[in-house]
Amino acid sequence: MRCLTLARALADEGWHCGFARRRDTLAQMSFPEVAEFDFLALDAGDDGHDALRRRWPGGADILVVDHYDLDADFERGCRDWAGRILVIDDLANRPHDADILLDQTCGRLTQDYGGLVSVHCRLLLGADYALLRPEFAARRDQALARRRSAPPARRVMVAVGSSDPMNYTAVALDAAVHSGLDVGVDVILGSSAPHLTQVRKLCEELPLAVRVHVDVSAEELSILMDQADIAVGAGGIASWERCCLGLPSLVVLTAENQRLVVANLARAGAIEFLGDAPAVDAGSLAETLRNIAHDGEARCDMGRKAAEVCDGRGAERVIRALAAEDG
Repeated sequence: MRCLTLARALADEGWHCGFARRRDTLAQMSFPEVAEFDFLALDAGDDGHDALRRRWPGGADILVVDHYDLDADFERGCRDWAGRILVIDDLANRPHDADILLDQTCGRLTQDYGGLVSVHCRLLLGADYALLRPEFAARRDQALARRRSAPPARRVMVAVGSSDPMNYTAVALDAAVHSGLDVGVDVILGSSAPHLTQVRKLCEELPLAVRVHVDVSAEELSILMDQADIAVGAGGIASWERCCLGLPSLVVLTAENQRLVVANLARAGAIEFLGDAPAVDAGSLAETLRNIAHDGEARCDMGRKAAEVCDGRGAERVIRALAAEDG
């Protein structure tokens, strides 16, 4: 999603963008934005270098590398094909041969990349560079204005990743029921989510008004986040979307690369971190959900601190950085 967001921002500036992705990954991509771009499907075992050259023999002005299994070896192999290389990372655990490195992790420090990039690599670090789709920044003022007061909580959003392979969505729904709150619930999932059918069936049986939204657009998601009073979610890209709109959030960890993000957001008071998803059961989540729903002042404070973390204009800043490097 962060690469699609960057590609969309570049396309708006007149760039032609293409994607090279593994074939099995392409099958999981159901976002509406996908149709706007060229895609090269890579087969398993393909190192990518030759495939890139065959598909785009004229090379690329900018190669964006966003892959946890790729490092300086891959990037060096693309040097004679790409004018500049932009690496997107959030682990800071391997060397890169990059002209620009983007890590949107809240609290990321320059020294975290010491010895991993050259002294000539420009570092774009922190949530100011979070790659959010423009619909979130467009709705920010409206959402923040609504959250300045704290009426009783009426809507809860459950969005634990588009695929949610652990099906923590079911745990969150169970918690919403046992919280005893009189709330409506919006569930966000992708059509490729392995437990989507199970979640739909569960929602039909619950004594709550639950709406299941599948493959929502950025515009739809921003509206749902604006309408929500509390979110239950994970620590991925949606963290920055929720912060942009000042949405008070109860967060579980669903992937190891989220750990620093959620720790820093919790330290800033922007979220309430509940722990690793497998260790957070419906009972404890129900209690936390009930407490935050009844404490309007705490929700206002959390929403205000969240909004201070990210304003949703990271893609604009990255585009300006690319233009400055080009100049």
